[in-house]
This record gives sequence, structure tokens and C-alpha cells, in this order.
Amino acid sequence: MVSKKSLRTNIKQINALVERNIYLEARFKLSIFTRYFAPFIQILMPLIIFNVIFTIREDYQFGYWTGLNFILFLFIAFCIQFLRRIVLSFSHLFNSEKYWKTLQALMVAPINRYVLLFGFLIAEIILISIPFIFFFIIAYILFPINIFYLFLVIFSFLSLAILFGCLGLIMGILMITKEGIYSVVNTGLTFLFWLSCISYPLQIFPEVIQFIILLNPLYYFIDIIRISWLMGIDYNLAITFLTPIHIIVVVGGTIILPIFSVYFFNTFYDKFGISGY
Repeated sequence: MVSKKSLRTNIKQINALVERNIYLEARFKLSIFTRYFAPFIQILMPLIIFNVIFTIREDYQFGYWTGLNFILFLFIAFCIQFLRRIVLSFSHLFNSEKYWKTLQALMVAPINRYVLLFGFLIAEIILISIPFIFFFIIAYILFPINIFYLFLVIFSFLSLAILFGCLGLIMGILMITKEGIYSVVNTGLTFLFWLSCISYPLQIFPEVIQFIILLNPLYYFIDIIRISWLMGIDYNLAITFLTPIHIIVVVGGTIILPIFSVYFFNTFYDKFGISGY
């Protein structure tokens, strides 16, 4: 059981890491601008495609997405693309620490690895919070939902952020221990993102690809955000798309992934140390 003193120490360490990482990243203004601008490019093509489809046929629909609500789909995609930057940012932070030769001091400091995970994660969430909140508020104004579903959507976004933080921690340790494995895993992760329906609905893909997507845990983290929001608009429609797999994957993943990522981090660091010094 965690004592009150230990809990206070962990909170102070997380706060210190958050302040430190925000300060370090704030030195590179261009990097922050890129973090804000990249999602616009990634979402531009889906916007054009959907606009053409629903202009030609207003009654067309992909699952629960129609010409009346596809804008909500795209605004949620915007927010997810901002959160996705967390995965890349972890690797960048660890690589920068390695370059400045401060990583060894960070690793030997008396800091719990969970503190390291959530300290880095909270800092990244703060850095992308401005554009994220901006698009979230616009989506809420256009498609308002009651407070219960709003909290459900926020919780779903937090679960996704934790998932991205865990993936980031894994990618970060691979970056500083085994860059060859990092490249392979990064390529696999790119396919994982592509097959997660961030920018396109499941029903737009051929049935063979749909089957593969349904095997991707990331898909359920993303889809439950959209279903939660849609339940506040049209509950009867949305609930038909919610499955037990959504709940099991998201709740189970949110609990298990931090444990797994920290274990993975410790295993690789203890076995390989920091390479390239």
C-alpha cells in the first residue's frame, strides 16, 4: 500500500518532471509550431473526400456517420491527431536527453518509472492542450451533449492519451537502447495507426481490411470516443455499435498498459543500458 508520504513525493516528482519537460520543449518554438500544424495536413485529405462524397449523395452513410454528423467525426480526428504526437514526443525527449548527456542522471535518479511515465505524459498533454481544447470546444458547440456523456468522452480521451503515453515510453526506451528494433517497431506502429480509423470510418474500407482493423486494439480506443459522443446525440443509433470488446479493451488496456510499458522499459534498460555513448 502506498503511504501518504510516498504519494506526496511521487506527486512532487511528477510536477517537477512536468515543469522541466515543458521548459526544455519550450526552447524549440519551431518544434511546438510543427506539433500544432501537422494534424491539419493529416486531416485535410479526409475533409476533401468526405465533402465530395456527401455533396454527391446527401443520404449516403458510413456506419453511424452521415452528411449531418461527419464534421464531428473530423473534429474528433483532429483531437486524436494532436494526442498522437505524444508517441513521437517521448522518443524525441529521450533522444534529446541522450544527446545532452543528461539521460544517465535521469535514469539513476530515485524516480519511480511510473512517475517518469506520467511526468512526461502530463507535460505533453499540456503542450498540445491549446489546439486540442480549441477543436474540442468547437465540436461541443456544434454537437452539444449532456454532462454525463461529456465526462464519458473526456475519460475516453484520457484513456487514449495513456495508451499513447505507454507506446511513447516503449518507443523511447527502444530509441536509446536498440535503434534497430526501434525502426522496425516504428514501422509496425505506423501500420497500427493507419488501421485504427483515425481519419476514415471502418465502413469505408473493404471487408478484408475491416476484419484486420477489428483485430487492432487501437481502433477500439478511438471508436469508443466517437460512440460516447454520439450517444449524447442519438443514443439508440450509437448503442448498436458499442460492443463488450470496446469496454474490455479500453478499460483493460488503460489498467494493464502502464504496467506493461514500465516493465518493458525496465527490462530493456537493465539489459542493454544506454547505447551510443
